[in-house]
Amino acid sequence: MNGSGTDLPDGLRLLLAREGVSVTSSRPIDHGTQYDLARAGETAKLNVYHTGKVSAGGKASGLRDLLDGWRTSQRGSAATRTPTRTSSRSSGSMPVLDGTPRLGIDEAGKGDYFGPLVVAGVRITGEAQAKSLQEIGVRDSKEIGVLGVGRISERILEAVGPENVRVVSLSPREYEVRRGAAGNINGLLGELDAGIVVELAGEVEVVVVDEFARSARDHLRPFVPRGVRLEVRPRAEDDAAVAAASIVARARQLEEIERLSEQVGFRLPLGATHVVDAGRRVVEELGEEGLAGVAKVHFATTRRVLARHDGGRP
Repeated sequence: MNGSGTDLPDGLRLLLAREGVSVTSSRPIDHGTQYDLARAGETAKLNVYHTGKVSAGGKASGLRDLLDGWRTSQRGSAATRTPTRTSSRSSGSMPVLDGTPRLGIDEAGKGDYFGPLVVAGVRITGEAQAKSLQEIGVRDSKEIGVLGVGRISERILEAVGPENVRVVSLSPREYEVRRGAAGNINGLLGELDAGIVVELAGEVEVVVVDEFARSARDHLRPFVPRGVRLEVRPRAEDDAAVAAASIVARARQLEEIERLSEQVGFRLPLGATHVVDAGRRVVEELGEEGLAGVAKVHFATTRRVLARHDGGRP
């Protein structure tokens, strides 16, 4: 880190130095100091108060995500010492990072009309990896801006090693075939999760899966090695491994959406609302086969997309 930052917390100062962030200027504010930060064209403001409190501002960017990640890691640092099992947590809190060897599994894209279904598993084998994930600012991917997900995903891979990460990405066409064979989306998710458990659960003490159906536990239990605890619960992103998996899955989903957008010649929207116009544009330019290549066509949305072409009301 270039420039001065004598009031910065030690951990944050080291993080900024490692990430190539410069302090371009600073000024006194009420009860603290405000720093202007820059990295590779990105800028952000950081307020450091005499009480130890830190706040960040500026436009959404990878740099802003880096700062927000560090802040949330500090708010949740107590969880690293006393892991707890909770069914819910406040937005922005840091997931459990207790160093227990664990496997977390989560998905991305299940509710998005365009793009793939992605399931990811991340294995944490010890305290060193848990510490690295804390410094990265790992948390539920829904709390991270689109611009920051890819960067943090890359750092997760570096922190835990590629041998501890598995990603399964099903293109829309593959998704429809596999979903049909499995009977429904929950059956498909069960198959994909089970495959990751078989690959990565051999060296862990607990497997934590974000619950996708009430039947998920019964489906996965036969694939979990003897002596390994299985946790299947809603909002499982309060577990570090699941949070990391959610980021990795989301990053791959966004990569694939970008690739499909280039294929059709315009940016495909995320989510399942405000997608009808985009779907109709795909059909107009590439036909229904083209739509099947970029969208989960079993969604009820497809009927609305095709209504105008079938002579129905839009």
